[in-house]
Amino acid sequence: MLRWLDHLERPEALPVFPRRLLAVAMVGIAIAYSVSIGFILARGNSRLALMLIVLPLLPIAISFASRYFATIVLILPLTALMLRMVNIPVGNASEMPISMVIALGLVGMWLTGMLIRRRWEVTPTPFNRVLLAFMAVCIVSMPWGIVWADPILNWRIVGNNFRVVQSASLLSLLALMWVPFMVARFIDRPWKIWFYLWSFIACGAMMTATQFFSIPQIFLNDRGLWGLWFAVPLAGLVIVYPHTPWYGKLAGAALLGWHLYIVAVKNSLWVSGWLPTLAGLFALLFLHSRKLFVVILIIAIPYAVIGPGRDYLEKVTADNIEEGSSGRLEIWERNMGIVREHWLFGTGPAGYAPYNMTYFPWDARSTHNNYFDILAQFGVIGAGLWLWFMGASLWYGWRTVQITPPGLLRTVAIVATAGWAGALVSMVFGDWMLPFVYNQGIAGFSYAAYNWLFLGLLIVVRQMAEQHTQSVVTSGASAQEA
Repeated sequence: MLRWLDHLERPEALPVFPRRLLAVAMVGIAIAYSVSIGFILARGNSRLALMLIVLPLLPIAISFASRYFATIVLILPLTALMLRMVNIPVGNASEMPISMVIALGLVGMWLTGMLIRRRWEVTPTPFNRVLLAFMAVCIVSMPWGIVWADPILNWRIVGNNFRVVQSASLLSLLALMWVPFMVARFIDRPWKIWFYLWSFIACGAMMTATQFFSIPQIFLNDRGLWGLWFAVPLAGLVIVYPHTPWYGKLAGAALLGWHLYIVAVKNSLWVSGWLPTLAGLFALLFLHSRKLFVVILIIAIPYAVIGPGRDYLEKVTADNIEEGSSGRLEIWERNMGIVREHWLFGTGPAGYAPYNMTYFPWDARSTHNNYFDILAQFGVIGAGLWLWFMGASLWYGWRTVQITPPGLLRTVAIVATAGWAGALVSMVFGDWMLPFVYNQGIAGFSYAAYNWLFLGLLIVVRQMAEQHTQSVVTSGASAQEA
């Protein structure tokens, strides 16, 4: 048997007749496989045929990814920003964005590698345990929601594939929360940080131009908090980074003003689009310079309260009320009624949708508020862990800003912390952090990933800053000994 295995590894070692027989068998298998795909296509099942075509390429893809793992992690922002319409069919008329497929594949490979090597490779942070605990609650909440589901729920309303939807939603959330750990582990050079920053700035500039000139496009993912993660990094290079030349600052400021005009004036009705961006910019000013922050605040408050900004705010408020935004209060009240009956671990991923569809079929809407989403899906335990994670991650960002030296590291620390704060503000208005599958769909993974990529960069710059501090201390001690 061992001799035959050796022959299979080295076909030239086989005698001529068995070698020809092996070649004929391989050709026969290939022909049969191709004919099977043809029959499947003839019956109209193109999705299954595509999966069968891709299947033989998986070993090659896994081998390639294993060899160039760090490079593939490097392109995560591009897959989220630029491959909007590239999706993989997963059955039941559902599609998974390629960014999620790649992220899931990389996370799975990394976790498998850690198990094989028996080595924990996640960069330590104060919020690792609480985020992992929150993930565990997300997993537990699914069977919990099934076991404790109301017996009178009308499951026919949500369709036969609800468990598939739940599973896809859970995978999406878990993949998002693993992204920062993976970024922190493999983005380990300053040029890689620059690559991430310029990916968002370049794509954000193109999104701004296409929106301003109403240019139809299907590849840039200008949804979610794209404006936040374009404006804050750009403002970081204009305001915080000390080595930006004057003409770069001027061009960046003009581009930032152009963008703010589009999101805050032209698209003023979309509060969840421009308000988190303004919150992130104010947070950036506060972290960079308290004096500059106070000066801007002294100018902004009178402008908004008694100046021309007052008319703008009144108009935005009236437009949102007319659109029906005030109805969210009623939706949140309904949501709390569901939470009261399923308060411990919630109803599971996407789990409160059947309740709304059963009890309020005339107005079965999602909460449009990520905090209420988390409370309803993962209960008081999940919501408590999420609030703990929020506080720990913001404190981590604050402390990182304090210890990073001026230059790239401090700029990214301020950008990531300020943008993360703006993203947490956005959760009041929509599910841009953890997408609710019946609102954003699985496609929401791509633009929710923006937030988690920058949280990963925050961990990266913290590690680099601590290494820099350690090297300075070591150099000083060596100089004293000399």
